Amino acid sequence: MSAFVAQGDGHIPRVSAHAISRPRLIAALETETPLTLVRSASGSGKTTALVDWAAATTSRVVWITVTPSIATGDALARALLRVLPGTAPAHSAAAEDGWAAVTSRLCDVDGPLVVVLDDAAAIDREGVFALCRAVATTPLTRLIVATNRPSPFDSEGLDLVIDTTLLAPEELMFDAEEIRRALDVDEDTAIATREATGGFPALIRALALRGAGTDAVSLRAAATVIEDYLQDRLAECAFDRQTLQGLLRISVTESVDVPLAVALTGDAEIPRALDQAETFGFGRWAADGRSAFALTPLTRGMLRRELRRVAPHEIPQLRRVAAEGAVRRDLPLEGLRLALEDDDLRLATHVTMSGWNRLLHRDRNAVVELLGDVPVARLKREPLVAMLLGMCLKPNRLRRQRGLQLLRMAVAAANARRTTLSATERIFIWAAESASLRAIGRPERAAQVAARALALFHETPESQWQQYARDMPLLCTHLGISLYYGGEQEEAIRLWEEATALAAAHGSTNTFHGICLLAGVHALNGDLPEARHYVGLIRDGEWDPVLLDSYRGTYYRVAEAMLAVEDGDIAAAKRHIRFFEPYRATSEHWTTMASVEAWIALHEGEAAAGLERLESFVRLRGKEASAPHVRHALSRPRTLLHLALGDVSTARNIVQRDTLPDRFGTVLKRARLALVDGRTADVVRLLGQTRLRPSTARERAEAAAVHSAALHRVSAAAAQPSSEALNAQLTDRGLTTPLVLLGAEDFGAVRSDLDPTGRATFPLRSALPSFATRPRLSSREQIVLRALTSGAPLPAIADELRVSQNTLKTQLRSIYRKLGAHNRAEAMEQAARHGLLAE
Repeated sequence: MSAFVAQGDGHIPRVSAHAISRPRLIAALETETPLTLVRSASGSGKTTALVDWAAATTSRVVWITVTPSIATGDALARALLRVLPGTAPAHSAAAEDGWAAVTSRLCDVDGPLVVVLDDAAAIDREGVFALCRAVATTPLTRLIVATNRPSPFDSEGLDLVIDTTLLAPEELMFDAEEIRRALDVDEDTAIATREATGGFPALIRALALRGAGTDAVSLRAAATVIEDYLQDRLAECAFDRQTLQGLLRISVTESVDVPLAVALTGDAEIPRALDQAETFGFGRWAADGRSAFALTPLTRGMLRRELRRVAPHEIPQLRRVAAEGAVRRDLPLEGLRLALEDDDLRLATHVTMSGWNRLLHRDRNAVVELLGDVPVARLKREPLVAMLLGMCLKPNRLRRQRGLQLLRMAVAAANARRTTLSATERIFIWAAESASLRAIGRPERAAQVAARALALFHETPESQWQQYARDMPLLCTHLGISLYYGGEQEEAIRLWEEATALAAAHGSTNTFHGICLLAGVHALNGDLPEARHYVGLIRDGEWDPVLLDSYRGTYYRVAEAMLAVEDGDIAAAKRHIRFFEPYRATSEHWTTMASVEAWIALHEGEAAAGLERLESFVRLRGKEASAPHVRHALSRPRTLLHLALGDVSTARNIVQRDTLPDRFGTVLKRARLALVDGRTADVVRLLGQTRLRPSTARERAEAAAVHSAALHRVSAAAAQPSSEALNAQLTDRGLTTPLVLLGAEDFGAVRSDLDPTGRATFPLRSALPSFATRPRLSSREQIVLRALTSGAPLPAIADELRVSQNTLKTQLRSIYRKLGAHNRAEAMEQAARHGLLAE
């Protein structure tokens, strides 16, 4: 049984016989932490919870209710000495010996002891630190402190004196299960009551005394009881008229920071009033200090009704001020709600442009709930709001059609020749249209719309979009993504550079996404000095760690992985691509992710596993993986992986089936296959006579490597100029991997030419096997071989090929010799083994 000793009359504080026991709080208070701080407003059940715990604990309890007379350090020490177990000190003990005596008395305690200080916010800082030092030095003693406001027990540095556990205000609130038991109601009613009251203990107790039922009449009566309670509490606070008027005006919005509270009330002293409101349980400052203050739902509802009664004419302006404050505080959803409450769709458009990215990505579901019932006819007057709702509805299968209707409506308004939309609104709408087109697999059309938006952005004076400058960098970044996937790579890179500069100029933190894209694309392109520069900005920046592993951080991980491969650190590369895993099924960057995974597998010597991983990615993405632009994007990793497996036939089929003819990358793939076939002249012709030019440093270096390898087959002297050009490119761009994409023999010859001493940092082995033993047929012999697969007799084949039978027999003897075959059947068998039949 616990022992209770209280300052004064020796009794523990008495609580109502109707107090509601809460085992959850008893367990939370029964800890081993030296200091437990219980901080919450008056009426939140602190004392009741402490008394309930004291009755259950097996520890000895010393209880002091702090009064002004014992708020100083010396007075508190004397009060403790009067109630602590042991012999009382002489009445004349020196004050300076007080805390030493307290510490001594605590050390002499036999068994666990808990000192409870109730209503302790008034204790001065000196007393708080002295008490905590005393408790910290006595291992069997704990301290539980209850305060109704921030106090010296929240002091910075106190955690260096004593380990502390905070029982936060929200932990004292009743949860739905506790409400269900306390009021004897069903689960739905308990949840509704929790939402209405915030679980505030004094209100729950008032409802319990009232005997709330589940019918509508009982609930209305309970609401009256709650409001009467709040009115009494307001009267008890004795707010002056100016303060009360300020609280009325603050009730227009969900929460305020200090600047917004001052803007709404015109009262520079309003923070003090909010402190008092917190003390009496009408609201609460955020846990991190004064970043935000929120009235409790019931208090806010009561004050708003009073505001509508006494000052209805002020409400529209108050809502506009609050909406601007919400935008400034990065709470655009609250701003949108305020605009809709006032039926002000123009304000809603302003809020939408100010918080576009947060509304679309962070608050998508809440936007649908907020705007979902607004008639289309009204949304038509504000196309950007319609666009926002359409984008939020589109992923929902059941409401997709309405979302598309709204998107078409907004786009039509932006494209109209005679439009009332501002240039900034049109830019936002076109940016959203471009992103939507990207998402449905129309990258070229997305790039066209992005180019139109970008042109208008550059034509529009900065003064017209200045107030939305925080979101403009992200908007430009997404326009750049559309340009990039639409084939306008150089324009995309310029736009990302512009977006990051714009964000920096306006003090915005929205540079992260653009920097990541620049790092990743430069690494993919083989511009390693630039990639390392941007990766350094990410590594050295003070970014939220969540960003690094988010959708926005994808290209940062791409850059890190590509750089690690160039450095020969495959293990590091694999660590970075693990962050792709959560986004495999959803990311628009999936072809890049798949290509980088395949690139790492290729250099690790795990081509078979890499190919299976890539094809599993394709199966995961379903129908979208069959789009021509997707097949072209994956043709490079697929070709290289099949070549690494020695499967030249499949690699050739991929190049014929999936590549786009007007790309230098396609020419390079064909030249690489010609090199594998031993068709040196075709390699030189393909790379030398094409009107197309490499689009990246990586393509230039890989083409130079293939060209040098082909010339090496003629003579080392013939290859020397090409090798010198290749060496200069590799050195300038910091590249090593273009060499390993050559067959084993070609790799050795070119590497030896570049590094005759063997001391350079070039890779030591090729990623491709030797193709030297592969039979190499002439173009004519390949035609004859394919004709043999028909099974037709030789005279018929000769007629089909328009040659004499003797000429055909001569060609067959050459084919049999190269294949090591003695007859037609053996020739077919050897051709299949070497992958020649599909050629």
